[in-house]
Amino acid sequence: MSQSRTAGFSYVSMFVTVLCTCTVILIAIVKFDHSPWDKQITGPSPPGVMRFPPDHSVQGTAAQVTILDHSSFHVQSTGPPVLRSALDIQSGTEHQGRKIQSTPETLLENKPRTESLACKAKQRIVFLKTHKTASTTLVSILERYGYYRNLTFAVGKSHILSFQYKFVRRNVLKFPGMQGKPFDMLTNHARYNRPEMDFLVPNATYITILRKPEDQLDSAFGYFEMYRGMKLENETNPLEKFMEDPMKYYRPHKYHMWQLSRNGMLFDLGLEHKYDENDPKIVEKIQEIDGDFDLVLLSDFFDESLILLKRLLCWEYEDILYLSSGIRSASHRFENNEDLAKRIRAWSHGDVLLYNHFNNTFWKRVKDYGPTFKEDLRHFRELNQRVYDDCIDRNNTNKSDKRVEKLKLKNTSERCKRLQRGDINYTPMIRKSMKSRFGSPS
Repeated sequence: MSQSRTAGFSYVSMFVTVLCTCTVILIAIVKFDHSPWDKQITGPSPPGVMRFPPDHSVQGTAAQVTILDHSSFHVQSTGPPVLRSALDIQSGTEHQGRKIQSTPETLLENKPRTESLACKAKQRIVFLKTHKTASTTLVSILERYGYYRNLTFAVGKSHILSFQYKFVRRNVLKFPGMQGKPFDMLTNHARYNRPEMDFLVPNATYITILRKPEDQLDSAFGYFEMYRGMKLENETNPLEKFMEDPMKYYRPHKYHMWQLSRNGMLFDLGLEHKYDENDPKIVEKIQEIDGDFDLVLLSDFFDESLILLKRLLCWEYEDILYLSSGIRSASHRFENNEDLAKRIRAWSHGDVLLYNHFNNTFWKRVKDYGPTFKEDLRHFRELNQRVYDDCIDRNNTNKSDKRVEKLKLKNTSERCKRLQRGDINYTPMIRKSMKSRFGSPS
């Protein structure tokens, strides 16, 4: 009888041991199979899930990438990237063989963000806003994100904190309720001064945006009507006339926004004009910017830039949707050609060095993003196209500012309005919100 009980107990013990072992193995297999880093995720990212962890630094020489069409790219060993318009939005297509059901109404719902499995959204940001680089459209994205999440902003009396001189903390309004606490965002025009910006927005993610120098100068020259101060308004092509002998007009500094007529992007980033022809100083400045900034975007590849920004900040697709802030009117455009472009590049040689450096680092980051980049880009363009189709009247423009043609809304829903607002609209709203929360500023 005793032997029978002993044998029975042995069989039960063996069965329990085998069952526990199998359970442990099964749990391990399931957990391994569901690890987001142990297998490639295909298809569009589900809400709140990043495909990869954000990369914080990129080193090495960039691979160059050529855009084959508006939804694919390949890496090649030589040749510059083919540029496309930052505001060129292609028609929506199917994604992964199915139609995306998202609409502007669902994309912009003001609801709690799903916590990402890979990273946490970054909300302390300094955006160095350069001139005539699609920076207003980018600021609209950042300010919309912050305003509707009640983040705090370092703001001044207008949407321009500083221009002629480097930014200092006294350019920002003092709200008594802040009691010296740091701000979450600094996004308005402010000439780069890292120590002063760090004081107000410590431990921030730093971002800026660049544009091909010949296009940036062309845009600034027309938008700010520099030719009027040069007495060239009656010329057929004032920009071409200026570039025939630029020093003749530049040296006296007698025209509006003259600081942007040579190496304007480097000037916004803190380099003084006395170093315009000092290559060692220019290279030193570029190295400083490379070390200081977490991401340098290119307006010539605006959508691609936003995909990189989304990854860096761990935001959602709906956070980076946008509507163009405006297109320069025909009356403020000048005929351009390759000869004129070459002269501009020679004149703004510093900006060319700056752009070339960050053009390389940009495509290195695209390459490092991984094989889902073109998929994510296509998915984003589909979503943004739906916003355009829902919100914009393509046959009607607002010409209240003769320099800019702004697209009019056909859908005046609150969500479309949110997307269309620029920093000149958001800044007063932010200032009013800060005042109501933290008291009247001094």
